[in-house]
Amino acid sequence: MPHADIVDDVIGVQTHWNDKELIKAIPGSRWDATASYWTIPLTWAACVQLRGMFGDKLTVGEALRGWSWEEYSQRVKLAMELRGLIESPVGNVNLYPFQRAGVNFLLHAESALLGDEMGTGKTIQLLDFIDRTSPESLPALVICPNSVKVNWAKEAATWTSKATPYVLTGTTLNRTKILQAAVKDSTSLVITNYESLMRLSRLSGFGSMRLARCVACDPRTSTPDCTAARCEVHPRVLNTIPFRVVIIDEAHRIKDPKAKQTRAVWALTSAESVSHVFGATGTPLANDPSDLWSIMRAIAPQEYPTKSKFVDRYALQAWNSFGGLDVVGLNPHTRDEFFKIFDPRFRRMPKDLVLTQLPQKIRSTRLVEMSPKQKKAYDDLSKSLITRLDNGELLVAANNLSAQIRLLQLSSSYCKIDVGPDPNDISTWTVELTEPSPKVDELIAILDELGDKPVAVAAEHRKLIELAARRLDKEKIKYGLITGAVDEYERDRALNAFQAGDLRCLLFTLKAGGVGLTMTAADTLIRLQRSWSMIDNLQGEDRVHRIGSEIHNSVHIIDIVTDGTVELLQIARLTEKLERLEEITRDRFTLSQASQDISHLDQEAERIRSSFLGAPV
Repeated sequence: MPHADIVDDVIGVQTHWNDKELIKAIPGSRWDATASYWTIPLTWAACVQLRGMFGDKLTVGEALRGWSWEEYSQRVKLAMELRGLIESPVGNVNLYPFQRAGVNFLLHAESALLGDEMGTGKTIQLLDFIDRTSPESLPALVICPNSVKVNWAKEAATWTSKATPYVLTGTTLNRTKILQAAVKDSTSLVITNYESLMRLSRLSGFGSMRLARCVACDPRTSTPDCTAARCEVHPRVLNTIPFRVVIIDEAHRIKDPKAKQTRAVWALTSAESVSHVFGATGTPLANDPSDLWSIMRAIAPQEYPTKSKFVDRYALQAWNSFGGLDVVGLNPHTRDEFFKIFDPRFRRMPKDLVLTQLPQKIRSTRLVEMSPKQKKAYDDLSKSLITRLDNGELLVAANNLSAQIRLLQLSSSYCKIDVGPDPNDISTWTVELTEPSPKVDELIAILDELGDKPVAVAAEHRKLIELAARRLDKEKIKYGLITGAVDEYERDRALNAFQAGDLRCLLFTLKAGGVGLTMTAADTLIRLQRSWSMIDNLQGEDRVHRIGSEIHNSVHIIDIVTDGTVELLQIARLTEKLERLEEITRDRFTLSQASQDISHLDQEAERIRSSFLGAPV
């Protein structure tokens, strides 16, 4: 019979020879040839996996039995009790009851993923945690999208008096000065964006990926011509600050374990000084359950040691048309085991349960048609990846991926080629969106229908937003811009002006303005384009549907869709991703357990499926 006990701070497992394939399937298992037994990290996850794999055949030693009981009673049991509470009388009286319950969950979960639906105030809960646990929780680090760095600093000034925010912004010299001041301040709350991490932190390894090393780090395995500045294992400035808490805002951004920004996050969260790691995202899945591994690897690395074994054990896979395996959901045979490990570190409150005062979302679709020359260019490009524009220029898509991008652009407006400074260098050529644009025409028509109402306008591509802005200039309609080409302070100024009623429209790209921002002055969101990312679409909607939108009777989501284009194929993909997200968040189950009517969620899903966003009717 297999027997497990604690040996030198790991779980040692003795098995029969015929149990080899079973024990190998447990994430983190290794064969110790010297001691002749298997070792597994000492975690609650490993205890659950061992019992799930071997059942009653497994015998457990006294040391492991005592440790697992203490872990269960002191963390797991308390976290599971608190994760489902929607009210708590204990905590900051300025928070909603469910937010106070969320902070109490964070206090007992140690490190966790806060998955409350978008617009429910996750930032406030995390800041209140720091306020309640300081000075032990400081200095702290917040990693967030660039568009919300300033917002984090504002919220910190409001919700905690014990932390001093330091926003890393500006030139390299300016960031260095800010960091030098933060290092000397024991109450510092350093706020940085994902894109800066590769310059501010070393990287963690992943699988067989080789880290670039300079001679000073390792003369034997150093990368040729690798300087200290390019070395990926050299400690950098953020690695020298003894952070005690690391907050990963919009944690779905680290779903790719191969990405350098993901591995920079891992390096920061695995530092010896860090006692708590919290992720925050209302959409923990971008595509499928395998996305969770990278996020949870940052939060609880010992519980999620290897992605391949995680996927093999917990993911349902199917063969695709190219002969590879795709993850299509959770494995029904190990689903319960997965949630025993995942749930003690995950809390989610749906808006329908805790913010019943929020207005209902109303959806409508405006179907528009391409102009004749726009349709000709679109049809040519979709058939042969090349088309000739009316001015004689050739528009070429190098491959199917770029073709999809070009088709989405052409479905929005006509275009022209900007050859750049060197007409002979094709790599410098860019596509510019130009009139006519049926989508921009429809936008102006909708604005006329709405009178003076403030409106938020979203699109996937910046060039379409800029085309719409030029038309608003002609119509003398006041607007603000939030795109990647606008610096963070100008974005913040535009947002504040819109919320104050000084602007009629706020135009934003789903990447730059789709996270962390509040646009509740508007009760209408006009979506000129959708993203292939389900997360970006949901995030964009909830800029207007969040705490503060209760001042409206309803929130109207208007999609402008071009007939006969690739836009009509997006809904099938997006619906699949929504169903996989529900499999993890279990919002319907949570609401039904609270005796809440969930028929409106089914109706909402049906409205999305049957809308003109998707497969042709």
